[in-house]
Amino acid sequence: MPEGLRRIKETEKRWYERLIQGFASGADMARVAIRRFLAWGRTRFVFAVIPQSEKPARRFETSRFSLLVIGAVLILFVGFAVYSLSAYSAAVLKAATLDTQLTDARQNIDQMRESTKNLLSETAKFQEKLDRVVNIAQNKGKPDPQQNTSDILKTAGLIDLVSGNLSDDPVSRDVLRLNGIAEALDKSLPVLDDIANVLASQKDIMTEVPNIWPVKGNLGHITMYFGQNENPFVPGQWYLHTGIDISTNRVGDSILATADGKVIDIHYDPSLGNSVTIQHSHGFTTRYAHLRNFAVKKGQRVSQGDVIGYLGNTGRTTGPHLHYEVYLGTSLIDPLRFLSIHKEYHE
Repeated sequence: MPEGLRRIKETEKRWYERLIQGFASGADMARVAIRRFLAWGRTRFVFAVIPQSEKPARRFETSRFSLLVIGAVLILFVGFAVYSLSAYSAAVLKAATLDTQLTDARQNIDQMRESTKNLLSETAKFQEKLDRVVNIAQNKGKPDPQQNTSDILKTAGLIDLVSGNLSDDPVSRDVLRLNGIAEALDKSLPVLDDIANVLASQKDIMTEVPNIWPVKGNLGHITMYFGQNENPFVPGQWYLHTGIDISTNRVGDSILATADGKVIDIHYDPSLGNSVTIQHSHGFTTRYAHLRNFAVKKGQRVSQGDVIGYLGNTGRTTGPHLHYEVYLGTSLIDPLRFLSIHKEYHE
C-alpha cells in the first residue's frame, strides 16, 4: 500500500475512534444528568401542620416534581384567568360602544323621520301654492275656488303620505314618503318651466313700458312733479308741468332709455334745450330734455337701460336737471305711475 494512502487510512481510523469515544462520553454525561435530575426531583419535602391543641400534628409529604406540576398548573390557571378577564373587559367595552352607536343611530333615525315629516308638509304646501299660481294664471288672475287641498295632494301623489295609508314597516314607510316627495317635486318641474316662461314674457312686456329711473345708478331727486306747479320764471303764476324734473346738482350723469324703442327725434329747442324723443310699443312715447349732449342718433333702436345722452343745463332752466315726459298716444301721463309699476314688479 502506498505510504500516503496508509496515512490517510490511519487518520480516518483515529477520527472515527475519537467520534465513538465522544458519543460514549456524551451518553454517559446524559445518563448522569438524568440520574441527578431524577434524584433531585424525587427529593421529598415534609410539611407539618401543628395545631395549638393537643391533637396530633399532620404531615404532608411531596416531591419537587409535584411542586413543579402544581406551580405549572397555577401559572396556567392565573394566565387563563387574566386572559379571560381581559377578553371579557374588551367585550364589555365593545358592547358599550355598540350600544352608544345604536342609541345615536336611533336618535338620527328619529330626527330623519321628523325631518321627513316636515319635508312632506312643506312639499304639500309648496305644491298647493304652485297649483294656486298656475290656476290663477290659467283663469286670468282668478283663483279656482273648487280645487281643495285633497285634490291638490292627490294630483301631487301625496294623499297616501299625509293620510297614513302606508306600510306598517317604519323603514318602508319612510322610503315611500321620500319617494312620494321626489315624485311630487318631479311633477312640479314642468309647471315651474311654464311659470318661468310666463315670467320671461312678463319681463319682455316690462321692458316695453317706460318704468325705470331715467338717470343711471338711480341718482338724483325730483325737484318738480307732474301737474300744477308754480312757474319758476314768473313768481305767483301757476302752470301745468308736463313731466317731472330730476336733478343730481351736477351735469354729465348718464340718461337712460326707460323702455325699448326707436329714437324718432333729436333737436335743440329754446325752452327744452337738447331733447331726445323715443317711440315705444303700446303707444308710449318719452322725451328727455335739457341734455348736455346726445349719445344716440335719429332712427336708432335702443333697449331699456341704454345711454341716450347726458344730464345738462341747456334751454330755459334754473339749474342742471332732466325734464322727463311720458305720452300715451297724444295724452301726457304722470311718469311716476310707471315708475311705481316697476317698483312693485321688482319687489
